[in-house]
Amino acid sequence: HYDKAYTRAYTTEVVQGKHGVKITSHASVVAETVQKILDVTITWKIEAAGKIDADIAVTKDDEFSDLPRFGVRMFLDKKLSAVRYFGMGPQESYCDKHQAASHGLYRADVVPLYYDCEYVEINNSRYGIVVSAENAFSFNASYYTQEELEKKTHNYELIESDSVVFCVDYALNGIGSNSCGPVVLEQYRFDDVLFRFQFTLIPYVKG
Repeated sequence: HYDKAYTRAYTTEVVQGKHGVKITSHASVVAETVQKILDVTITWKIEAAGKIDADIAVTKDDEFSDLPRFGVRMFLDKKLSAVRYFGMGPQESYCDKHQAASHGLYRADVVPLYYDCEYVEINNSRYGIVVSAENAFSFNASYYTQEELEKKTHNYELIESDSVVFCVDYALNGIGSNSCGPVVLEQYRFDDVLFRFQFTLIPYVKG
């Protein structure tokens, strides 16, 4: 029932301080007819200048199988069409596909590909947003939503979103050697029961 999962918030607390706002929510990822998949505590610290610190603590029901992925999806201004990142590239690189990639600083246009990185910046000639974290994470920047990619069978049928669909992921399950055959090797499985995803969003205007 992962394909029917959605986020449900139970409580939200907002605390306004001298230099910003702190928002804490207790939520879950649930699906119809099954018990709660994930229990989640989400904390956003928003500074007056626009910097946002995210801290997401997650507990997974261990009766469920490996997660396909976990992260945050944002819908950004479509004018943010350029990407710069420090990580594995230049082509897409899932956690079990690094032998086909190298570590470095890369630039790319917004395309529906996945990258592992420590830093990513999405921008245009005037402004942008930086995402950074102490631990490596994955990101995806695309003009298509995941729902659109799932329901269409040919590229020419795809309808672009009105926004850049920007995903920042704690982890993705490995691809494996055959999508309908051998399972992913143990070291590439996203089988965490307890995990914590922390990252920072920094908006900026070019001088």
